[in-house]
Amino acid sequence: MIPRRSVSADMRLLFSASVPKYSDAPDQNEDCADADVYRGIYAISDGASESYNSQLWAQLLVASFLKSPAVSSDWIRAAADGYRSQFDRDSLSWSAQAAFDRGSFATLTGVRVIGDRVRLLGIGDSIAVLTDGSRVCCSFPYTNAEQFKAHPRLLSTVHERNEALVAVGSIGRLTTDWFLGGIRKPTILMMTDALGAWLLKRPERRLERLLEVPSQIAFANLVEAERRSGEMRRDDSTLLRIG
Repeated sequence: MIPRRSVSADMRLLFSASVPKYSDAPDQNEDCADADVYRGIYAISDGASESYNSQLWAQLLVASFLKSPAVSSDWIRAAADGYRSQFDRDSLSWSAQAAFDRGSFATLTGVRVIGDRVRLLGIGDSIAVLTDGSRVCCSFPYTNAEQFKAHPRLLSTVHERNEALVAVGSIGRLTTDWFLGGIRKPTILMMTDALGAWLLKRPERRLERLLEVPSQIAFANLVEAERRSGEMRRDDSTLLRIG
Protein backbone atom coordinates (compact mmCIF):
# COMPACT_ATOMS: atom_id res chain seq x y z
CA MET A 1 0.00 0.00 0.00
CA ILE A 2 1.27 3.49 -0.90
CA PRO A 3 1.05 5.74 2.19
CA ARG A 4 -1.19 8.78 1.90
CA ARG A 5 0.77 12.00 1.62
CA SER A 6 0.14 14.43 4.44
CA VAL A 7 -1.05 18.00 3.86
CA SER A 8 2.29 19.25 5.15
CA ALA A 9 4.04 17.28 2.42
CA ASP A 10 1.75 18.83 -0.19
CA MET A 11 2.03 22.42 1.10
CA ARG A 12 5.04 24.49 0.15
CA LEU A 13 6.20 28.08 0.05
CA LEU A 14 4.64 29.57 -3.08
CA PHE A 15 5.64 33.21 -2.72
CA SER A 16 7.72 35.49 -0.52
CA ALA A 17 8.19 39.24 -0.95
CA SER A 18 8.78 42.36 1.07
CA VAL A 19 8.44 46.06 0.28
CA PRO A 20 10.30 48.54 2.53
CA LYS A 21 8.60 51.58 3.97
CA TYR A 22 10.63 53.77 1.62
CA SER A 23 11.91 52.41 -1.69
CA ASP A 24 15.18 54.37 -1.44
CA ALA A 25 16.04 52.76 1.93
CA PRO A 26 15.65 48.99 1.48
CA ASP A 27 18.35 48.29 4.08
CA GLN A 28 16.08 49.84 6.72
CA ASN A 29 13.33 47.25 6.23
CA GLU A 30 12.60 45.95 9.74
CA ASP A 31 10.43 43.02 8.60
CA CYS A 32 11.85 39.52 8.44
CA ALA A 33 10.32 36.29 7.10
CA ASP A 34 11.78 32.85 6.49
CA ALA A 35 10.80 29.20 6.12
CA ASP A 36 12.00 25.67 6.77
CA VAL A 37 9.84 24.05 4.11
CA TYR A 38 11.12 20.53 4.79
CA ARG A 39 9.82 20.73 8.39
CA GLY A 40 6.75 22.80 7.50
CA ILE A 41 7.78 25.76 9.67
CA TYR A 42 7.25 29.40 8.67
CA ALA A 43 7.79 32.65 10.59
CA ILE A 44 7.36 36.37 10.12
CA SER A 45 8.37 39.26 12.39
CA ASP A 46 8.04 43.03 12.29
CA GLY A 47 10.53 45.06 14.29
CA ALA A 48 9.20 48.22 15.94
CA SER A 49 10.81 51.26 14.33
CA GLU A 50 11.03 53.26 17.55
CA SER A 51 13.20 50.66 19.31
CA TYR A 52 16.94 49.93 19.19
CA ASN A 53 18.02 47.83 16.17
CA SER A 54 14.69 46.06 15.89
CA GLN A 55 15.74 44.71 12.48
CA LEU A 56 18.23 42.38 14.19
CA TRP A 57 15.67 41.43 16.85
CA ALA A 58 13.13 40.44 14.18
CA GLN A 59 15.78 38.37 12.38
CA LEU A 60 16.75 36.56 15.60
CA LEU A 61 13.14 35.79 16.48
CA VAL A 62 12.46 34.28 13.07
CA ALA A 63 15.67 32.23 13.15
CA SER A 64 14.89 31.02 16.68
CA PHE A 65 11.36 29.95 15.70
CA LEU A 66 12.59 28.01 12.68
CA LYS A 67 15.11 26.23 14.90
CA SER A 68 12.64 25.51 17.70
CA PRO A 69 8.95 26.44 17.23
CA ALA A 70 7.95 25.44 20.79
CA VAL A 71 7.90 28.96 22.27
CA SER A 72 8.08 29.14 26.08
CA SER A 73 9.32 31.55 28.74
CA ASP A 74 12.78 29.93 28.48
CA TRP A 75 12.65 30.27 24.69
CA ILE A 76 11.90 34.00 24.95
CA ARG A 77 14.64 34.55 27.52
CA ALA A 78 17.18 32.68 25.38
CA ALA A 79 16.24 34.75 22.31
CA ALA A 80 16.62 38.00 24.26
CA ASP A 81 19.96 36.88 25.69
CA GLY A 82 21.09 36.01 22.17
CA TYR A 83 20.21 39.50 20.99
CA ARG A 84 21.96 41.24 23.87
CA SER A 85 25.10 39.16 23.34
CA GLN A 86 25.50 40.80 19.91
CA PHE A 87 26.41 44.14 21.51
CA ASP A 88 29.16 45.51 23.73
CA ARG A 89 27.08 47.94 25.73
CA ASP A 90 30.11 49.73 27.21
CA SER A 91 31.34 50.65 23.72
CA LEU A 92 28.06 52.36 22.81
CA SER A 93 27.47 56.09 23.10
CA TRP A 94 25.43 57.20 26.09
CA SER A 95 22.37 57.80 23.91
CA ALA A 96 22.74 54.35 22.29
CA GLN A 97 23.11 52.80 25.75
CA ALA A 98 19.86 54.41 26.84
CA ALA A 99 18.07 53.11 23.74
CA PHE A 100 19.61 49.66 24.18
CA ASP A 101 18.47 49.57 27.82
CA ARG A 102 14.91 50.49 26.83
CA GLY A 103 14.97 47.42 24.61
CA SER A 104 14.04 46.33 21.13
CA PHE A 105 10.52 45.17 20.25
CA ALA A 106 9.03 43.01 17.53
CA THR A 107 6.07 40.85 16.59
CA LEU A 108 6.29 37.13 15.92
CA THR A 109 3.82 35.03 13.98
CA GLY A 110 4.77 31.42 13.46
CA VAL A 111 3.15 28.55 11.58
CA ARG A 112 3.91 24.84 11.73
CA VAL A 113 2.06 22.48 9.37
CA ILE A 114 1.80 18.92 10.69
CA GLY A 115 -0.36 16.65 8.55
CA ASP A 116 -3.81 18.22 8.39
CA ARG A 117 -3.19 20.44 11.44
CA VAL A 118 -1.64 23.91 11.56
CA ARG A 119 -0.24 25.10 14.90
CA LEU A 120 0.02 28.88 15.13
CA LEU A 121 1.73 31.35 17.42
CA GLY A 122 0.74 35.01 17.28
CA ILE A 123 2.44 37.77 19.30
CA GLY A 124 1.70 41.30 18.15
CA ASP A 125 -0.03 42.43 14.98
CA SER A 126 1.54 40.33 12.23
CA ILE A 127 -1.08 37.82 11.12
CA ALA A 128 -1.73 34.52 9.37
CA VAL A 129 -4.82 34.02 7.21
CA LEU A 130 -6.25 30.66 6.14
CA THR A 131 -8.14 30.65 2.85
CA ASP A 132 -10.08 28.09 0.84
CA GLY A 133 -9.87 29.24 -2.75
CA SER A 134 -11.06 32.85 -2.79
CA ARG A 135 -12.67 32.67 0.68
CA VAL A 136 -11.12 33.68 4.01
CA CYS A 137 -11.75 30.91 6.53
CA CYS A 138 -10.06 32.46 9.57
CA SER A 139 -7.17 34.65 10.66
CA PHE A 140 -4.92 34.83 13.73
CA PRO A 141 -4.21 36.56 16.03
CA TYR A 142 -6.40 39.36 14.60
CA THR A 143 -9.72 38.76 12.91
CA ASN A 144 -10.75 42.27 11.78
CA ALA A 145 -9.16 45.53 10.67
CA GLU A 146 -10.26 47.47 13.78
CA GLN A 147 -7.92 45.45 15.98
CA PHE A 148 -4.89 46.96 14.25
CA LYS A 149 -5.73 50.34 15.79
CA ALA A 150 -4.79 49.13 19.29
CA HIS A 151 -1.21 49.16 20.54
CA PRO A 152 0.04 45.57 20.19
CA ARG A 153 1.91 43.63 22.85
CA LEU A 154 5.37 42.86 21.46
CA LEU A 155 8.33 40.68 22.36
CA SER A 156 11.11 42.65 24.01
CA THR A 157 14.83 42.15 24.49
CA VAL A 158 14.33 43.31 28.10
CA HIS A 159 13.21 40.36 30.23
CA GLU A 160 11.00 42.40 32.54
CA ARG A 161 8.96 43.71 29.64
CA ASN A 162 7.95 40.16 28.70
CA GLU A 163 6.43 39.32 32.08
CA ALA A 164 2.84 39.47 30.83
CA LEU A 165 3.72 37.21 27.91
CA VAL A 166 5.45 34.56 30.01
CA ALA A 167 2.99 34.54 32.93
CA VAL A 168 1.47 31.14 33.69
CA GLY A 169 -1.08 30.28 31.00
CA SER A 170 -0.36 33.32 28.83
CA ILE A 171 1.59 31.61 26.08
CA GLY A 172 -1.27 29.14 25.59
CA ARG A 173 -3.53 32.07 24.76
CA LEU A 174 -1.09 33.16 22.06
CA THR A 175 -1.48 29.89 20.16
CA THR A 176 -4.25 28.19 18.24
CA ASP A 177 -4.78 25.28 15.85
CA TRP A 178 -6.37 25.16 12.43
CA PHE A 179 -7.56 21.89 10.96
CA LEU A 180 -7.34 21.55 7.19
CA GLY A 181 -9.57 18.52 6.76
CA GLY A 182 -12.52 19.48 4.57
CA ILE A 183 -10.76 22.49 3.06
CA ARG A 184 -10.46 21.78 -0.64
CA LYS A 185 -7.76 24.29 -1.53
CA PRO A 186 -6.00 25.52 1.61
CA THR A 187 -3.64 28.47 1.34
CA ILE A 188 -2.01 30.27 4.24
CA LEU A 189 -1.01 33.92 3.92
CA MET A 190 1.36 35.43 6.49
CA MET A 191 1.83 39.18 6.55
CA THR A 192 2.92 42.16 8.62
CA ASP A 193 0.46 44.71 9.97
CA ALA A 194 0.02 47.31 7.22
CA LEU A 195 -0.78 44.59 4.70
CA GLY A 196 -2.91 42.65 7.19
CA ALA A 197 -5.06 45.66 8.07
CA TRP A 198 -5.53 46.41 4.36
CA LEU A 199 -6.66 42.86 3.62
CA LEU A 200 -9.02 42.45 6.57
CA LYS A 201 -10.73 45.77 5.86
CA ARG A 202 -12.11 44.46 2.54
CA PRO A 203 -11.17 40.76 2.23
CA GLU A 204 -13.82 40.03 -0.39
CA ARG A 205 -12.19 42.55 -2.76
CA ARG A 206 -8.53 42.15 -1.87
CA LEU A 207 -7.82 38.51 -1.11
CA GLU A 208 -7.61 37.43 -4.74
CA ARG A 209 -4.92 40.03 -5.42
CA LEU A 210 -2.66 38.53 -2.76
CA LEU A 211 -3.39 34.99 -3.89
CA GLU A 212 -2.44 35.78 -7.47
CA VAL A 213 0.40 38.31 -7.18
CA PRO A 214 3.16 36.65 -9.26
CA SER A 215 6.40 38.45 -8.43
CA GLN A 216 8.28 40.83 -6.15
CA ILE A 217 7.83 43.61 -8.71
CA ALA A 218 4.07 43.01 -8.96
CA PHE A 219 3.80 42.95 -5.17
CA ALA A 220 5.76 46.19 -4.86
CA ASN A 221 3.51 47.82 -7.47
CA LEU A 222 0.39 46.68 -5.58
CA VAL A 223 1.68 48.00 -2.25
CA GLU A 224 2.81 51.35 -3.68
CA ALA A 225 -0.49 51.87 -5.50
CA GLU A 226 -2.49 51.21 -2.33
CA ARG A 227 -0.23 53.52 -0.33
CA ARG A 228 -0.73 56.33 -2.85
CA SER A 229 -4.48 55.86 -2.73
CA GLY A 230 -4.44 56.09 1.06
CA GLU A 231 -5.85 52.56 1.42
CA MET A 232 -2.67 51.11 2.94
CA ARG A 233 -0.55 52.63 5.68
CA ARG A 234 3.05 53.33 4.69
CA ASP A 235 5.12 50.75 6.52
CA ASP A 236 7.35 47.80 5.71
CA SER A 237 5.04 45.22 4.13
CA THR A 238 5.88 41.52 3.86
CA LEU A 239 3.94 38.53 2.51
CA LEU A 240 4.44 34.76 2.61
CA ARG A 241 2.06 32.52 0.67
CA ILE A 242 1.95 28.82 1.52
CA GLY A 243 -0.19 26.32 -0.33
